[in-house]
Amino acid sequence: MYLIPTGTENAKKLPLNQDAWMLLQFENHELVRIHLEPGTSIENHINDWRIVFYLLEGEGDLTVEGETLHLRAHQAIAVEAGKERFWSNNGKDELQLLAIKTRMNL
Repeated sequence: MYLIPTGTENAKKLPLNQDAWMLLQFENHELVRIHLEPGTSIENHINDWRIVFYLLEGEGDLTVEGETLHLRAHQAIAVEAGKERFWSNNGKDELQLLAIKTRMNL
């Protein structure tokens, strides 16, 4: 149980090229905060996590299995485990989002 509020000032920085922080981590659940500057992206990847993305600020493009969706602040979308995914910020403002992850057995 987390008894201390967690933010980027006391969270674990993830080993990515992007500004990404593990806010909460349990056996099968994680909460990650991701920040993408304009013109940056998260590389194409597949993993065994079902993820709900919630955009806090900005807008960006999420490509899942070759289909690109444009999302903006205060929207959420779910991506099933095992699906190829890619985030990009092609806008002029920063993109901040939460990734609510649930580990799935593939």
